[in-house]
Amino acid sequence: MSKTIYLIDPESGLLLGESLHPLDPVETERTGKPVYALLNLSMATTAAPPRIPAGMQARMVRGTWSLEAIPAAAQPAQPAEASQQTAPAPRTPTFDERATILRGHVQEYMEAMARSLGYDDIKTAVTYADEPSVPKFQNEGRALRAWRSLVWAACYELLERVKAGAMKEPSEKTLIGLLPSLVIPPLETAPEASTQASTQALTQAPTEPAEAQASSTNDRPAAQ
Repeated sequence: MSKTIYLIDPESGLLLGESLHPLDPVETERTGKPVYALLNLSMATTAAPPRIPAGMQARMVRGTWSLEAIPAAAQPAQPAEASQQTAPAPRTPTFDERATILRGHVQEYMEAMARSLGYDDIKTAVTYADEPSVPKFQNEGRALRAWRSLVWAACYELLERVKAGAMKEPSEKTLIGLLPSLVIPPLETAPEASTQASTQALTQAPTEPAEAQASSTNDRPAAQ
């Protein structure tokens, strides 16, 4: 069962569009049932906006959607003299060029997250996912590997929606905020009863059978 979330520009509060609520892959695998990723409420909400008439836009204000008129576009200033030469306007980057820049920011965001946990980069961190020698490193490696996949899936989905005109193009800050959060599950520890049993087995001294003790006593030479 899929759920819809509504994306919000954190700087303006304006509705950007809608998307599917991503799952938390680590918790979903651990519990065996769908667990939705936590939302940054300044970036997304499950509350549906009202129907938006033509010429209006929706803005999130203190947790509630409000409708307002779309402001008219500013008119370009006219030159003082018609004969005045103006410099050519700079070339506007294509969507593919802007998307490449945004994907670069996403990659750097993941690298910074891995470095904050003490790894050189995320590529190095995920190699620990299949290395059981140190449970802490393996646990973090698995979480980072699953999170990396979820981040790229969300990133490409959002950019495809922008390209299709289903949502406004987000800024770098907004795009990062719309990505799934990293959640590292706690390490699983061995049951206490099992640990105590192992400790007792190691510390308990072996005892000699009663028959062997009796035989040893009978074999002793009599006192002279």
